[in-house]
Amino acid sequence: MMDEEFEILKKVIIEKIGFFPERYKERPLMRRIAVRMRHIKINSYLEYARLLERNIKEQDLLHKTLTINVSKFFRNYVTFRRIKEAVLPQLLREKEKRGGIIKIWCGGCATGEECYTIAMLLDEFLREKKSSVVFSVIGTDIDEDSLNTAQIGCYENKAFDETPEYFLKKYFKKDEKFCVLKKVKEKVKFVKLDIEEENMYLKELDLILFRNVLIYMKRTFQEKILLKIYNRLNERGFLVLGKVETLVGETKLLFTIVDSKERIFRKCRILKR
Repeated sequence: MMDEEFEILKKVIIEKIGFFPERYKERPLMRRIAVRMRHIKINSYLEYARLLERNIKEQDLLHKTLTINVSKFFRNYVTFRRIKEAVLPQLLREKEKRGGIIKIWCGGCATGEECYTIAMLLDEFLREKKSSVVFSVIGTDIDEDSLNTAQIGCYENKAFDETPEYFLKKYFKKDEKFCVLKKVKEKVKFVKLDIEEENMYLKELDLILFRNVLIYMKRTFQEKILLKIYNRLNERGFLVLGKVETLVGETKLLFTIVDSKERIFRKCRILKR
């Protein structure tokens, strides 16, 4: 009976929120739904589904609970250090040789900290190399409120506990919050987009940061998304996953390992057999 009620609830979530439960691991999904059910003192999936059908405020609150994502600047600092050491020199070499701009995508970007982090890191790297190569960063997410925060670009102190003081002084203006400088914001674009949707910006990418998104997904959907990522990268583009994430299924054949500990991979030129 409970399974049937949960299936009904999942259909309502798809219809009213535009969130697709079948992509996600069931236990984490049920835990997040339970947070809202406990808060409003509802014990039945069916009863909660009926409430969700008619209550727009609850639809919004559940959506926020389901899409919650912890984000801060330079999260897992060593990962960004390795990107600077192992990835950025390769990207610069390619662009100086062939021309074009460096294109970066941050999937599931939440409130934008990762997008601005990679933009600052690359800006600093290009200045060090005295390079005129241009770059752009696109961040996508399905949560509109998070994207609005990202576009404003102002953050509380707690977002910076892994941020080197140098970057804080060089790329932010301190007011009531720390606000990203215009010269960085101009390099970053935010778009509301589901990870399966196609977009003109998500083609021939040089670097994709897709960290701490796959962890919540079912293995079959992980593989489907990794195949999309492979197709969105240029011939020798790079992929960075979260610290507890890895390639699955056939996608293991599509990338070579650049740094196994920091989960940095590079698209294969020819598929391994």
